[in-house]
Amino acid sequence: MLQFEELKLALEALRPEIDDLESALGLAGMRSEIEQLENRAAEPGFWDDIERSQEVMRQIKALKTDIEQYHKLEQQLEDIETLIEMGYEENDEEIVAEIE
Repeated sequence: MLQFEELKLALEALRPEIDDLESALGLAGMRSEIEQLENRAAEPGFWDDIERSQEVMRQIKALKTDIEQYHKLEQQLEDIETLIEMGYEENDEEIVAEIE
């Protein structure tokens, strides 16, 4: 049981770093930029300049990919938290390797 407590504490120590990462990556700015680019893409005549429109769409995709990667990291953190809780409740030490 002590092993699960140690894993939980180690994971909790990572939470501030994950939260800081959101700020360091500038995810709020990315979301705003996506919104602006999508608004531009909705304007009449946007597709008249194929090269420019394709570049805008590439930018949107790249920004969304970056945000998605961060959300995957957050989801992994939550999944590990769940595994720790399950292992603790079921006293299943075999799950420790998966958690690590």
